[in-house]
Amino acid sequence: MQGTNTEIARIIHEKMELLSEATVSRQYELQPEIWEPYGDKGRELSLRDSNHHFRYLIEALTESDPTIFANYIAWLKQLFEGLKFPPEALTKMLECTKDVLREQLSQEMSSITDEYLDAAASRIEHESLSQSSFITEDLPLHDLAARYLDALLRGERHLASSMILEEVEKGVSIKDIYIYVFQRSQYEIGRLWHLNRASVAQEHYCSAATQLIMSQLYPHIFSSEKNGRRLVAACVGGELHEIGIRMVADFFEMEGWDTYYMGANTPTSTIIEALESHQPDVLAISASMPFHRKALKGLITTVRDHDTDGKVKILVGGYALRSSPDLWIKLGADGFAEDAQQAVSLAGQIVTGASL
Repeated sequence: MQGTNTEIARIIHEKMELLSEATVSRQYELQPEIWEPYGDKGRELSLRDSNHHFRYLIEALTESDPTIFANYIAWLKQLFEGLKFPPEALTKMLECTKDVLREQLSQEMSSITDEYLDAAASRIEHESLSQSSFITEDLPLHDLAARYLDALLRGERHLASSMILEEVEKGVSIKDIYIYVFQRSQYEIGRLWHLNRASVAQEHYCSAATQLIMSQLYPHIFSSEKNGRRLVAACVGGELHEIGIRMVADFFEMEGWDTYYMGANTPTSTIIEALESHQPDVLAISASMPFHRKALKGLITTVRDHDTDGKVKILVGGYALRSSPDLWIKLGADGFAEDAQQAVSLAGQIVTGASL
């Protein structure tokens, strides 16, 4: 089965442009009242998005895990609702995708893709997909988080910064600010964008402002006494979501580690150079998009090939791995962490050889 799935994924990847064109054309033909008002630009975006849908299907097939695609379609349903698309738009998109794949694949192969698409359709039909706010009154610093996000949504970065610096001067833990203010506000702005209640510009502004405000806390973060351990932290090549891995690096700094943070979209060759130069105890790698799992596995394999004595331990994290908690084992990593605090604790265990 795995071999067949891999072959299907290869064919879809090779024919992606053709498949997307055929799928979108069929959608426009069957639902012109939905799509034609958006004009040529809308069709261009539809083709781009269709490629995106197929990438998730490819990843699901590669991993033999239909939930990867079903989770993506569940996310897409909420996005469509926020954009005020009628429910039948997504249902018809899945039907068109299924029909096009039946035309391009053998019967054996299309029966497998039918299963993946049917699982996604069933998911959005039978499950409640509403997502509540990430900033709730039961969490510490919820009031600060709400005021912080509100300031950023209004474009008042300096006010948001003053709020944070004032709380730090009062003695509020920087780790708590990271977890309950920065992290939660980032999740929430993503949710609001998803529901069409915040713009792309607002989302980007909030992320950029938060990174700037994080840097204003560095005099506190880099004052920790060092423990002699070293970390290299980066996003896998192609991955552009970097705040999470930056928070991880900062948590390691606060625990006394020397960190070498490389940021988003870091080529494998560059990571290997950093490992050779800095000789870290731990390499922390983040991947948010599921279709970056292949690149993550390739990176880990390359690191293992270069690190023949097994000195560097590899931690992985990010949204791409959360739906499959044991995926890190298949990838060849030494551990998976859901957040920055867990990453620090786990790193301590694997460096000392403690059992996980």
